[in-house]
Amino acid sequence: MPAPSILDNRGNWIVEPRNLLSSLGEVVYTWDMESDELRFGPNAVEVLGAISQAALTRGLAFAGLVEPGSGRSRYDAIVSTGARDLGEGAVYRTRYAANLAGRRMWIEDAGRWFGGLDGRPARAHGVLRLERLVRPEELDVERGDFGERATLIDRVETTLSEDLPAEKPVALLVAAIDGLQVDGLKIDGCIDPEMTEEVVREVQRRLYAVMRRRDQLLRYCGDQFAVLLSGCPADQVEAAARRFSTAVARSAIETSRGIVLGRLRIGAAIAPDLTRHAGTLVEAAEHALEDARACAAEDAVLARRAPRQSSGQPRPAVSLEAEALAALNDRRIRLALQPVVRAAGRQVAFSEALLRVERPNGGGFIATAELIPLLEQRGLVRLFDHRVLELAMGLLAEDPHAVLSVNVSPRSLDDPEWLAAFLSCTAGRQDIATRLIVEITETATVENPERVARLLTQVKERGARIAIDDFGAGHTSLRHLRTFPIDILKLDGAFTQNLRRSTDDRFFVRTLLDLARHLEVETVAEWVDDEMQAAMLCEWGVTYLQGHLIGKAELPQPEPVAAEPALPARRSARA
Repeated sequence: MPAPSILDNRGNWIVEPRNLLSSLGEVVYTWDMESDELRFGPNAVEVLGAISQAALTRGLAFAGLVEPGSGRSRYDAIVSTGARDLGEGAVYRTRYAANLAGRRMWIEDAGRWFGGLDGRPARAHGVLRLERLVRPEELDVERGDFGERATLIDRVETTLSEDLPAEKPVALLVAAIDGLQVDGLKIDGCIDPEMTEEVVREVQRRLYAVMRRRDQLLRYCGDQFAVLLSGCPADQVEAAARRFSTAVARSAIETSRGIVLGRLRIGAAIAPDLTRHAGTLVEAAEHALEDARACAAEDAVLARRAPRQSSGQPRPAVSLEAEALAALNDRRIRLALQPVVRAAGRQVAFSEALLRVERPNGGGFIATAELIPLLEQRGLVRLFDHRVLELAMGLLAEDPHAVLSVNVSPRSLDDPEWLAAFLSCTAGRQDIATRLIVEITETATVENPERVARLLTQVKERGARIAIDDFGAGHTSLRHLRTFPIDILKLDGAFTQNLRRSTDDRFFVRTLLDLARHLEVETVAEWVDDEMQAAMLCEWGVTYLQGHLIGKAELPQPEPVAAEPALPARRSARA
């Protein structure tokens, strides 16, 4: 494959990374699995089309666009890996069909998830890549339910937004027709399609007959129904479900092909007791329905909040925020160092200093996948960035050969005190400052690029180098990129991880490397896990490699204290 060109013969830019990413049908995302907040890259609408706002901002709402049976959702792919996050994330990959505003598309979804306090997945970062349109024969179009689950999630989202602020609970019942019998014999899915449709329509009529005026009924997924009960207290949900079951089972259903007996299996979930998010509520009710079918339950199975699994350490009574601040006050902030090597020769060039917050009494470390977003939300991350800078400067002073990079949050860049602290601790210490690399995210350059450029220039004047982390999502335009005093571009690992499988990602990564050469800056490839990735990246001219293949992040070990020389033995008086 010839090397891509991003310049014309006159040296003018002919492509922006964002535009190129959109032309490849790719978009980066970060998913906070604890809060279900989903954040796509800036080209999301260009790639995904006019999907609902809920699907753009909520992970489980986006999962509602996935065609049932076409492949595992992202959530299912993550939780079914059986892998553990040992500090640098665990790989996941899946492929599914989704309805994107009327377009049926096959999507490859790949990335890396990071564990929370209990070791379970708490945050995921990856990339969606649209492959091609779905051919009609690839999906069971006879069911007529494609996309209707997304309609259900939108309906639930609307109901929750109207009822929960008014302190009215909402119950969602998901019901399926089960146990169909003709002439007393149970049928295992081989009933005539026309008879099935007649049965479904009669069940739908019976459900309508016993609904309250303010309730809502939606048919989806063939023989399944969703009933939204507005203002239904938790202690009345089972009675309501029983009313629907009785209405369906009270008499046989007459069809043109014979008389059919049937009953409902029902799963239920309640908001806000279980969750306040539509996608989560729908998924919980569906899982409860699966349980009801598995055990042939006559009554509704109610979804309940699953207890979080313990990681072996009891959860503290204090909040995570208070625990982190206590660690800061007690000087229990540590740095784990991950090596970054030169692509040619694999010599260590520098190490990335990663925040670790130690729990008291040897209780391990707080999971950064949960901690960092919390500190960002609470406006506390600047305090920890201050401490990381102090520790990094201390390590550089101790070891004259060390070179370290430190991450600085966008919130810290907005805080004048961070810059003042940086200027203070590097004053008169240029020999140390020149061995420091300050990493900022690509998103930090978006809101006020002129101010960020001035700030980075001051950092650069002290001798430190500047790196842009997670580069490639397309937040920064090339025009702005030229104004920043950048030394290093760190390519987003979501692209480098997929080089083995995706020719599109190979093309995109080569384009970013070509861009870096024209900007005369060095490059780091993150998430390098195997030699094939490393070989490709080296051939394309990447400067540095970082990832599992190179080495994991580890706490520096203290130098052993040399033992004092032993005193000569005292000679006895008799010698």
